[in-house]
Amino acid sequence: MAPIFNVAILVYTGADILDFCGPLEIYSTIQPPGTQQYFKTTTFAHHDSVKVGGGALVVKPEASFAEVQAKLDSYDILVIPGGHPEDLIAYTKTEEGKEVTALIKKFSELAPRKEQGSRILQTVCTGTLLVGASGILANRTVTTHHMAYELLKKVTDEAAGGESNTTVVRKRWVDAGTTDAGVRIVNAGGVSSGLDASLWVVEQLAGKESADWTAEIVEFERRKQEAGWGV
Repeated sequence: MAPIFNVAILVYTGADILDFCGPLEIYSTIQPPGTQQYFKTTTFAHHDSVKVGGGALVVKPEASFAEVQAKLDSYDILVIPGGHPEDLIAYTKTEEGKEVTALIKKFSELAPRKEQGSRILQTVCTGTLLVGASGILANRTVTTHHMAYELLKKVTDEAAGGESNTTVVRKRWVDAGTTDAGVRIVNAGGVSSGLDASLWVVEQLAGKESADWTAEIVEFERRKQEAGWGV
């Protein structure tokens, strides 16, 4: 039996709906009859109920931030969604936001579990700003929403205390390489790009057959990595 990968999906006030629901849909899609589920998802937040999408939806997360923080090493994938860029910059300066960036940094320092063999830090859209603020994107090639390219570079430079040597590219998603601990960083471009990035992760961890099945079930036509917005 193949290993099961535990997926923790962060939710916070103002998070874009598709940014976190897209990966949640992909990782929770039921596999063919007689086939095991490869992923187990958990949504988590600082609050019992969270208004997302500009207040359009209220989400009740499965776990608290503290609960996931306490057993962070049991999660193999951490998904960080985006939101309005200016709100996210302000968020990183709050106590809650600082706890999120500290969690991200801690996750990046956890070696993959032996049975699973992989650990992935996945961002969607402007969620990359939160990862950039944690200081782990220096000397990497990354992406984000096309309207936040310059802002992401500014955030990574500030986190580095100078030139970060971070290169921001116009792609659908980017494999930004691994940390010293062996955590792979995967950035999706804007909003719907998170579906493609998640399907790519499924293909890497569970195989192409599982990824193709999932894409067919959700009736999603996968785009290539180079298909950044406007390309």
